[in-house]
Amino acid sequence: MTSRKPSGNAWDTIVIGAGLGGLTTAAYLAANGQRVLVVEQYDVLGGSSHVFRRKRQWEFEVGVHYIEDAGPGGMMPHVLEGLGLADRVEFLPLDPNGFDTIIGPDVELRTPRGWDAYRDNLVAAFPTERRAIGRYLALAQAAARAGNRTAPAFGSAPRMLAAAGIAAPFFFMPYAAVLVACGLSPRAILTLCAQSGAYTSTPDAAPFGMHVSYMADGISRGAWFPRGGGQVLSANLYQFLTAHGGQVRTNTVVEKILTESGRVAGVRLVGGEVLRAPVVVSDADIKRTYLELLDPEVLPRHVAMRAQHFKMGWPLMNTYFGLELDLRGTTNTNYYVIPSWEKAANLYRLTRYAPDLISRAHKRPRKDWVDDFSDNMAAFIHSGTVRDPENPRTAPPGCASVEAMTMVPRDPALWGIEKYGDFDRGYRREPVYRDLKSRLTDVMLDRIDRAYPGARAQVLWSEAASPATQTRYTRSSGGSSFGLAVRPSQYGPTRPGSRTAIPGLFLAGTSTRWGPGTTGAMLSGVKAAGAILSRDLDAEIHAGAVYGDASRLKPLDDDWDPLAASRRIGKNGAATEPEDDADPVVLGTHRA
Repeated sequence: MTSRKPSGNAWDTIVIGAGLGGLTTAAYLAANGQRVLVVEQYDVLGGSSHVFRRKRQWEFEVGVHYIEDAGPGGMMPHVLEGLGLADRVEFLPLDPNGFDTIIGPDVELRTPRGWDAYRDNLVAAFPTERRAIGRYLALAQAAARAGNRTAPAFGSAPRMLAAAGIAAPFFFMPYAAVLVACGLSPRAILTLCAQSGAYTSTPDAAPFGMHVSYMADGISRGAWFPRGGGQVLSANLYQFLTAHGGQVRTNTVVEKILTESGRVAGVRLVGGEVLRAPVVVSDADIKRTYLELLDPEVLPRHVAMRAQHFKMGWPLMNTYFGLELDLRGTTNTNYYVIPSWEKAANLYRLTRYAPDLISRAHKRPRKDWVDDFSDNMAAFIHSGTVRDPENPRTAPPGCASVEAMTMVPRDPALWGIEKYGDFDRGYRREPVYRDLKSRLTDVMLDRIDRAYPGARAQVLWSEAASPATQTRYTRSSGGSSFGLAVRPSQYGPTRPGSRTAIPGLFLAGTSTRWGPGTTGAMLSGVKAAGAILSRDLDAEIHAGAVYGDASRLKPLDDDWDPLAASRRIGKNGAATEPEDDADPVVLGTHRA
């Protein structure tokens, strides 16, 4: 397309989006001598890694709940070591005897570090199913080896299947179907399926190899949380980037990715400003990148058709609570709470458990859906105060910040609104929206009370965020939080890589091959930078390479605030406190 005369500086690379994928890409490029600009539409860096605060008393995570394989020699330190940043980020271990705890009506299953310990816990929870558990674990351990995201085989389906050994026939099968084939009971299957919600997929869609690889990262090498919260990651990457000549602009929305003669030429911002660069990296929503930021005529037909048919991960309902409950010093574990076994009565319904609740939401009265949700939908519960007890920002003394999340329908009609993407926030005034958010918040409080008895009576403050909130802050498709859904057609080698069909356009973020989660996002940044530089940075880091000079960064002191360090950036940077993610809610009954 024809672009206007550039009105800004020329850059080697422009990165759209300051999530961890975009910031990691930019940092590695700047460390290798490139002139890099990152443009971010929000006023705080970090994407899903950023934190927000309320009433100057409570701090909550948006997306970093825990990180697998962040211990010595792990994937996350590996990414940081390539920039010399490993010493600036400390990872705190979650309880090795159970970093996840699944609570059902009559069962409690802890996921510990170590396969033998995990086997013992499974047998203790389901003592009559020892042989089925043995079959499941034999397949899981074989498949997990093939699903290692840093292994050379990960980019090739035939090589992944070869590496999976006895699990090869099951590797791309739906996770729940393999559990059925192993002969596990409905109760055991529902229990083992609970953790699929952590990456916003459902057990009838997520490939077996993907789920067990995700679990294996924690079981083999533990689960961790960055001291100071997820914002520490983005703040350090930003400081590294700017220390090496890179720049960042917040509150800057890209309207179009510009092309000339079939290749990338830069970007045009909302308002008309043109920034030129021969390379653009999109860490933005993948469907918006292809279908909105690019002009249709520049896309090959098969790419446009594939983008139109991309399936995004399920949206989330996130709830945040400030509790007058002292949780510091309690077991450092996350909870998955399953309220009922009722849907396990029919095995087919069990394997379709979440999709049935979700996909039928718009076909029945809202009251029926809320009742069904209230009685049966599981929740993922975590506490920043528990994970990082010495961080005074998470909650006042004697109190705790607690978060609960669960998957909800994609259909905005459930919320009484026409579409996601109402950036003027008018949807928040709709009575149906406000009422449903209040009712679902109350449901999540029920789940929290199962994990932390007494929590219901100790609420000092609460807030909720819907799929509409997610879209407003990240411009995601359909309210999705973690990018593309994980399914056989969108996993590993069938997921988009760093390169695209348009010369000069590259991708980073959780919709790429390296998948959802904090580690996946940062790995995608290393891979994108390597593709741009035409080098295998991953192999170079493993060989001991360190890029740039981290000694240029200011030393961290006890008063360093990573949130403050991630704001007021660029000529359009904001100087006010980050706005509310959603209206505070008034708790009511859980029945509609």
